[in-house]
Amino acid sequence: MNNIKINYQKELEKLIKNIDENKTPTLLLHSCCGPCSSYCLEYLSEYFEVTIFYYNPNIYPSEEYFYRVEEQKRIIDLTKSKNPIHMIEGKYDVERFYEMVKGLEDMPEGGKRCYKCYDMRLREAAKTGKENGFDYFTTTLSISPHKNSQVLNKIGEKIAEEYEIPHLPSDFKKNNGYKRSCEITKKYGMYRQDYCGCEFSQRESEERNLRNEKQNLRKKMLELSKELEEDYMLSSDEKIVEKLLESQEYKKSEKIFCYVGRGSEINTSIFIEKALLDGKILAVPYCVDEKLMKAYKIESLDDLRPGKYDILEPDSSNSKEISKHDFDLIVVPCCTVDREGNRLGFGKGYYDRFLESTKAEKLLLIREKQIAEKVFVGEHDIKIKKIITEEKFYK
Repeated sequence: MNNIKINYQKELEKLIKNIDENKTPTLLLHSCCGPCSSYCLEYLSEYFEVTIFYYNPNIYPSEEYFYRVEEQKRIIDLTKSKNPIHMIEGKYDVERFYEMVKGLEDMPEGGKRCYKCYDMRLREAAKTGKENGFDYFTTTLSISPHKNSQVLNKIGEKIAEEYEIPHLPSDFKKNNGYKRSCEITKKYGMYRQDYCGCEFSQRESEERNLRNEKQNLRKKMLELSKELEEDYMLSSDEKIVEKLLESQEYKKSEKIFCYVGRGSEINTSIFIEKALLDGKILAVPYCVDEKLMKAYKIESLDDLRPGKYDILEPDSSNSKEISKHDFDLIVVPCCTVDREGNRLGFGKGYYDRFLESTKAEKLLLIREKQIAEKVFVGEHDIKIKKIITEEKFYK
C-alpha cells in the first residue's frame, strides 16, 4: 500500500453528488455493531437504500455477539430515514475467525491480525453484495477513531476488483461522524462496548482499563502519603518493625531480602540494623535495568549508596549476589494494598517479577492509613497473604 493519503470522505461526497436523482442505489453496509452504524445509517439512508450486513464472527464471547445483534436491530428501528433500511445477519462463523488469526494472537490491536479480520468481513460483504445484486458495499468500521480508514478502503478496493462489485469509499469519522454516533447512542441509551469485539481486543481493553485504575489509585495514595504527619509515621514504623521482629516468619528465617524504605515507605533501616545484629544474612535490592532486580548481601547500612530512582543500593561490584530462591523471608514494599493482600507497587513491576516462583515467606509492611479499600490486580500481580501494620498482623 502506498503512502499517499486519500480523503475518502471527499471521495464519498463526490460519488453522492453524481447519484441519479431518479434512481436510489442499493448499498450493503457491513456493520460491526449498532452504535457504529447509528450515524452511518442516518447519513447514508438519505442517498441509498441501505441493507445492514451484520457479519462478525470475531465477536467474543457469544453473549456479546447476540447482544450486539439485538442492539443493531434496535438502532435500525429507531433511525428516521428517507429510504428503507433492511438487515441481513451473516453466519456466526467463530471457527473461521480463529483459524484465520492463528499465530497472530499476541499481536497488538490495529496491526496485521486486525487487517486480516477486516479482509475477512469485507470479503464476505462483497460476496453477499454481488450474489444479491447490490450496487455498492462498504463497512461502518471507518467510523472508529481506532481504525485506519486508509487500510480499510484499500482492502475494500482490492476486494471490489475481485468480486466485481463497487466499493463505496468511506471515512465516517470525518465531519464529526464519531461524535454524532456517540450523541445518538446516548440519546437512546444504547449499550456501547469498550472493546472492538474479539477476545484479543477485549484483553487489551481490560489491561488498558486496569492500568488506568492503577494509575489513578497510585496517584491518590501518593498524594495521601504526602499528607501523613511525621509523628504518626515514626510511631507507626516503630510498631510495625516491632511486630516484624516478633513474628515467627522472622525468627525462623536465616536469609532475608528487604527493601530500603524511602519517602512515605516504612523506614526499614531500623529493621535491617537489628536483623544484622541478630546474625541474619541480609540482602537488599539492586536494579540492574528497567526490568531486572537482583539481591546483594550487605554487612552494614554503610554499604549502601544512592542508585536508580535515588534508592539506596549496594555496590554490586563489591557485594555478593544471592539467588532469590535462597531466601526464607522477603519483606515487600508497596504504594498501597487492600486487606485481601492485593498489592499496588510503584509501576515498574520489579517485585512482581522478583517474587514469581519464590517459595520464601512474604511479609508486606504498611501503615493503616495507607491501606486501600480495593486494589484491582492483573494476572501477573503477586498477592501478598501476610500484611503487618501498626495495629494488626493480617493473615
